Amino acid sequence: MSGLYLVTLPIGNSKDITLRAIETLKHNSIIYCEDTRVFKELCKKIKLDYSDKSIRSYHDHSSDDLKNAVIQIAKEEGCAFVSDAGSPLISDPAYPLIQEALSHEIKIHSIGGISSVLVALELSGLPSTPFHFHGFLARDKGKLEAEFENFSNNYGTHIFFEGKSRVMSTAKLLAAFFPDEDIVIARELTKEYESVYRFKGLDFLKIENQIELRGEFVFLVHCSSKASAGSSKELIALADDILKSGAKPKKVAKLLAQIKGISPKAAYEQMELSRQ
Repeated sequence: MSGLYLVTLPIGNSKDITLRAIETLKHNSIIYCEDTRVFKELCKKIKLDYSDKSIRSYHDHSSDDLKNAVIQIAKEEGCAFVSDAGSPLISDPAYPLIQEALSHEIKIHSIGGISSVLVALELSGLPSTPFHFHGFLARDKGKLEAEFENFSNNYGTHIFFEGKSRVMSTAKLLAAFFPDEDIVIARELTKEYESVYRFKGLDFLKIENQIELRGEFVFLVHCSSKASAGSSKELIALADDILKSGAKPKKVAKLLAQIKGISPKAAYEQMELSRQ
């Protein structure tokens, strides 16, 4: 049957694949994937025979000619599209294909499955409504701070992905930006070494050595209605300016504590964290 079949694959544990996903992969003779080796390895794990199928590569850097070829095949005979893990749409290369397919009036079939976003949300213990998903954030520190500022203006749980090489720097910045809020870092979801780290922003320095920098990471932070991260950041910046003028840290911490309604000790730790 013609159409573009978006098939969600397991994010770590191969047993999470759905019966409908297996059926769809069996019925499509042409399958596009990010990495053919990764997909074939999964096929072996789930005992899916791909000897009679054409498994082709398609990723973020594929040419427009290849995109047009996929669209033509989807229109004429249909094809499946998968990413290495999870949904081919979430932070993966399916979006341009979907837009192009819709412009050609090609039917889109969504073959759902497990999502790292929802798994992380469930394990976090944070409020689930509303939640905001942001994919991968900017690498530049200034742009990242602007995105955190945007979080602070939107009540709810904010979820984003981060690469392992930037986990610690992003975590420190997030903790400094949201000292009073609940933060969760989840890694290796559904896999053998799945780990979930839950902490207040102020307490990050106490748990940072516990975080193992391996695998894939999902960050979550809950922005409560009673607190504004933006105002916290501005207050910390003001406190730093006062310190530079010669004021004693403990006195500045007492003033900050009165303004924010927290203990002087917590205010002092917040000031220290912001300078990490």
